[in-house]
Amino acid sequence: MNKVRTTRARPNRNEEGRLEILAAATDAFMRLGYARASIDEIADQMGATKGRVYHYYRSKADILMDIHRHVLDMMYSAAVAESQAAEDPADAIRRMVRRHALIVMENLAFTRVALLSTTDLFVNEKQQDFMAEISKVRRDYESLFIDNLRKGMDQGLFREADPKLLAKPLLGSLNWTTMWYLDRPSATDESRAEIAELIVDYVMGGVLSR
Repeated sequence: MNKVRTTRARPNRNEEGRLEILAAATDAFMRLGYARASIDEIADQMGATKGRVYHYYRSKADILMDIHRHVLDMMYSAAVAESQAAEDPADAIRRMVRRHALIVMENLAFTRVALLSTTDLFVNEKQQDFMAEISKVRRDYESLFIDNLRKGMDQGLFREADPKLLAKPLLGSLNWTTMWYLDRPSATDESRAEIAELIVDYVMGGVLSR
C-alpha cells in the first residue's frame, strides 16, 4: 500500500512559504467563504501573483486539505504531550482541554476555517486518500480523550458513562469556541489563559464524579 502524503503541497517546497500560503488562504476563506475565495484572492492576500500559489499547490482544495491537517497536527501533538505529562487521567483531561482552547484562540482563523469548511472538504471525491488520513488523525485525537475518560472512570475520578459518548459533547463544546471567541486587538496571553481556565472548569464540571 502506498504511504499517504501528509501534505497536498507539491514536493520539495519551502515550508515557510507553504505556511504563508495557508495563512493567507485562511484569511481569504474567512472573509469570503471557501466557495467564493479564489487563488487570485489568496495571492492578493499575500501581495503576490497567483503563480506563486500554484508553485506550491495545484488547487484550492489542496490548500483546504492542508489547513485541516495543519490544525489537526497542532492539536494532536499538543494533546499527546499534555497526556504524557499528566499525573492522572483527570489532570490529563484538564491539560488537554486547556491546550485545545488555547490553540483555538491563538490560531482562530485556522481553527475556524477547519471547522466551518468540513463539508467542502468531504464532498471532494478526488481527495479520498487524503481524507482517510485526516479522518484517522481525528479518530486518534478523540481516542486520547476517550482513553483518559475510561481510565478516570475506572479510578472513580469521573462520572460513570460511555466514554465514547461523553467525549462527543466535551469536544463539541471545545470546538464551539471557534464560533463565539473574538480575537480582539486587546487580547493578551493572560486574557486567553483566563478564558481557557473558565473552559476547563466548565468541561470538568461535566465529567468529574459527584
